[in-house]
Amino acid sequence: MPAIKQILTKANSLNGAQKRLGHYLQNDSSALLLSNVSDLAQAVGVSKSTVVRFAKSLGYKGFPEFRREIQKEMRRKLRAADRMEETFAELGNDENIFAKLIKRDIQLLDETLQAASFADFHKAVEIIWRAGKVFLIGLNASMALAYLLHFRLVRVKKDARWIFLTGGTSLLEQLAFMDRGDVLIAIDFLEVPREVQTALQHAKKIGATILGITDFPTSPIARAANVCLYAKRGLHTTVNSLTPAFSLVNALAIAVGWAKKADSIKALSDLDRLLEEQGH
Repeated sequence: MPAIKQILTKANSLNGAQKRLGHYLQNDSSALLLSNVSDLAQAVGVSKSTVVRFAKSLGYKGFPEFRREIQKEMRRKLRAADRMEETFAELGNDENIFAKLIKRDIQLLDETLQAASFADFHKAVEIIWRAGKVFLIGLNASMALAYLLHFRLVRVKKDARWIFLTGGTSLLEQLAFMDRGDVLIAIDFLEVPREVQTALQHAKKIGATILGITDFPTSPIARAANVCLYAKRGLHTTVNSLTPAFSLVNALAIAVGWAKKADSIKALSDLDRLLEEQGH
């Protein structure tokens, strides 16, 4: 039986810490693409020996063999066509696709809220307000998330800079404006693009603060970040939901405005006045 199927069928029959680990991997077994024993144990809040026993309970000699099997299986399933095919299979013959997908989003929103660290959320707000310049990078589907946050921050007169790629040296030309007192907000999930990792390396090198938005503590973004916020996206073997990530980004932007209410209202009033003068 494939390793992922084993997790799905066996997890409920386990007890205690192993059951908690099984449920964690049920939500997204792609965590094993980047995790070692220590990473996974820390992410779930169990001991390293629990992780090893869990692998053995599924019939593997140890965690490395279990992880290799998951990695081989996951990489086959991460192709776009396979993920869409798996999504169609999950939907089955249900004609009410809208309701089914909305219910899935509601579940993921609830999981994101339950797992949230409000202390880290408040730290993220403070980091953005204290930063000289705010650089935002997110590629592929995450580009929309980075742009939304940029749009909101500019409206409250933060010096926000949305990093976009036009080829050649465009990434490096934009990163050259980053200083020690700035913040890089990096948004991406699972397989973080090389350009995002370049931005992370540069920010770390010059001592800029890094705020990450991703889905797992084992992500390269989470590893590099001073503070990281997490959004649940569902199984990576299906077409993922961006709804929790959009809600997180929107909440972050509004919280930044709320932290300095008077300044934010003045900035928006100035914008309203300018728009009215120009007939908008």
